[in-house]
Amino acid sequence: EELGQRAAALVLEEIRRGGCVDTSAQGLALIWMALGPEDVSRLRIGMLTHYTIGTLRLLKECFGVEFRVKRDEDDGTILMSCLGSGYSNMVKVST
Repeated sequence: EELGQRAAALVLEEIRRGGCVDTSAQGLALIWMALGPEDVSRLRIGMLTHYTIGTLRLLKECFGVEFRVKRDEDDGTILMSCLGSGYSNMVKVST
């Protein structure tokens, strides 16, 4: 019963923060955006975590992809956008 209450509280906290992905999946979503096609990608998140900030630094260092971070004052969420690096698997392309 206590475990269920704790899980429900965590889910409600993630919903309260808003955004399209929870805090544990932000880094993965940003990696997909950075490796995507050379087009603008956007993602709305609830709040930046330390892990997400570290991921942003690594993406800039490794792929040269910089993210634009804009806070939406209406609902308190953060809109992240970037221009993808256009990464493609060269082995898959040649076969």
